[in-house]
Formats: sequence, structure tokens, C-alpha cells
Amino acid sequence: MEHTINNKEILTEQELQELLGVSRTTLWKLRKNENLPFTKIGREYRYLKSEIIEWLKESRFKQTQTHLQF
Repeated sequence: MEHTINNKEILTEQELQELLGVSRTTLWKLRKNENLPFTKIGREYRYLKSEIIEWLKESRFKQTQTHLQF
């Protein structure tokens, strides 16, 4: 299955910060420690909105599982 990417789906670092409501430092920590999906083009980071949404869903599921363990 081929996935077509349009310009609205590619987010800059600033756009993702605004979307998630986080600082640049928090975004860096998410990339480093939480496996936030990204692509680096030159010195710039780019994010696919669909991958971010999927990552959020998976992160929420993992967090819920962690809280349920005894």
C-alpha cells in the first residue's frame, strides 16, 4: 500500500510544538527518549502528521498499560 504525502501533512518543528503545546526542549526530549518519529533534512527536523498521531495513540496505550500493572 502506497501512502501519498501532501504538504499539509509535513510539519516543521515549530508547527509540531504548537500542535502539541510543548517547548522546543520538550520536543527534543521526546525525540531522544520517547521515540518520537521524525526525519532530518539538513539541519531541520520534519514530522509526518500521520506518524505523530499514531505515535500519540501508541504512547497513550503504553501509559495506560503501565498504570494498570501491579
